[in-house]
Amino acid sequence: MRTVSREELYQQVWSRPMTKVATEYGVTGTALKKTCSRHKIPTPERGYWAKLETGKPVRKTSLPKLAGTCFDQIRIAGSAAQNLPEEVRKAKADARVRLEQLAAREPAAANESESGPEEPSILSATRRAISRARTDDRGFASAQGRGIVALKISPGSIERAFRLLTRLFALAETDGYRPKISDTGLVLARDDVSIAFGLEERPQKTLHEPTASELKRRDDHLRWGSTRPAWPKYDYSPSGRLAIVIYANSYSGLRRTYSAGQTQSVEAILPDVIAGLAEHSALVRERQRADQEQARQQREAEARRLREEAFNKLQKRRMEFVDSIHEQLVQRSKLSVVLAHLENFTGDEASFAGEISAWIRRRVQQIDALTSPQFLDISARSAKVDFSEATGENAVEPAPYFNFQPPVTLQFWSIDNEKELATSITALEWAIQAGALSNMQDGDDPRSELSPSGDTGL
Repeated sequence: MRTVSREELYQQVWSRPMTKVATEYGVTGTALKKTCSRHKIPTPERGYWAKLETGKPVRKTSLPKLAGTCFDQIRIAGSAAQNLPEEVRKAKADARVRLEQLAAREPAAANESESGPEEPSILSATRRAISRARTDDRGFASAQGRGIVALKISPGSIERAFRLLTRLFALAETDGYRPKISDTGLVLARDDVSIAFGLEERPQKTLHEPTASELKRRDDHLRWGSTRPAWPKYDYSPSGRLAIVIYANSYSGLRRTYSAGQTQSVEAILPDVIAGLAEHSALVRERQRADQEQARQQREAEARRLREEAFNKLQKRRMEFVDSIHEQLVQRSKLSVVLAHLENFTGDEASFAGEISAWIRRRVQQIDALTSPQFLDISARSAKVDFSEATGENAVEPAPYFNFQPPVTLQFWSIDNEKELATSITALEWAIQAGALSNMQDGDDPRSELSPSGDTGL
């Protein structure tokens, strides 16, 4: 839908023929003229452009001013066909060229007799189904199902319908289409695209002639004060006018119904039907390609989202690990300040704080070991906190859905270089191994904090 001002549309319709302006908006010239009339926009009279081209005098009507502003902006909704991809329009034109070349090479086939080619065996299921079908109240029989062309015709049009289908299949075959059985019917397929279609007979509409019982019913309605009609306004009956309907690409703007006109039978427009099949096939293919592209973009977007999520989780765990180091360093700084304060005392005063100073030194020694590069590296690997930065699009791979993440903690380790094995130990066990509690006797309570234990390879 396009929006244009009243002044702008006035200038357009007086600068070039109405049909050319209408084509730009995707509407007919008649529809555009009606739009101009509704918005009080004068349009050139008949013969205006011919007179202008031959140099004859013409009169241009000025645009009248309106009291209100409700008509200043005009919205013109054109056909959806104008937004179709170029490949779709090109497919129809190419099909017409191929059919014209075929008709030129084989004029005898183009002027084939009324009997036409032999009816293909693939239509046998359709013939059986329509011959067994019952007619409805309008006189039409319907058939549909697996391997059956969807039909809605009168019994008197059955033979003509099958001659038409036979000629349609023969002409479609020249353009690469083959009839194919599907669960929903009988389709015409080319390459990887199948187009469903059907054959319908247009009903003939005539004014209904009321019967005596209907006239009596009308009188009863009037007597009861009812305004309900006593009979239908129209009667519908078979007309003999057949139409080929393409069941694809609804609301796309493409032509889907090919029926007989005032001077032309549906048999005569079979080349137009084949060109329409090519157009619909191209649109189906374009939509499939668009769906595949959309699915690919969605997969890539989901992969990016998962990578972002994994990256953010990794950054969070890295910060948790760094926070653990920072917490120990803050504690060490506090201990160093206290130790420096106690070391300022001398003599008897220093003896009172000797044990406190000794414990602080042991605690600082523990923190130094806990935050040593070797222990930090092993603790990070044990907690599955990776600090290495890979490059490329897949630098951070999403973690599996059920992926256990151990807690982020700093631990003491007992390292066996021969076995290349590191075993997590408690603070007490490390203090004993380091000789910080070499004089501890059984029953002593150093009140050291304990850490979880486990094995981690170096």
